[in-house]
Amino acid sequence: MELHDLINKSYDLHEQLKTLQAQEVGVKKQIETLGAEIKIKLDERGEDYENLSEQDFQLLMANLSDPMQVTVEVVYATKDEQIINEVQLSRGATIEDGIVLSGILDKCTDIKLHDNKVGIHGVIKSLTQLVSDGDRIEIYRPVTASVTNSPTN
Repeated sequence: MELHDLINKSYDLHEQLKTLQAQEVGVKKQIETLGAEIKIKLDERGEDYENLSEQDFQLLMANLSDPMQVTVEVVYATKDEQIINEVQLSRGATIEDGIVLSGILDKCTDIKLHDNKVGIHGVIKSLTQLVSDGDRIEIYRPVTASVTNSPTN
């Protein structure tokens, strides 16, 4: 490419970037407007918007088909049962966000979030790992072994 063509291409890309930035501002304003409308609707129903838990807010946003949401499963197996909680998260959420918002820590008090290993689809990850739509967040129990004496002949 000639220098003139490269300069024109650069100019065109800068113009595209300006257009996208303007669109981003418009979309953010629309999201803010929808948030205000949601608050009004909640107030009309007599619900206290400020007192919604993060989990309830995430579910509310999912019910409104928020395109910024991802759906993940949070899984933990006790000795007696396997617990699977599905949760809606904002894009950019981490494994830790998913676990906390799933409510599983309230039900399984033996989970020590910063001690137990966690993973996605069987691969160990850190709590700060970002999640994607359809991920299966797994909380692993520590491995324990018991030794029994077997009868000798």
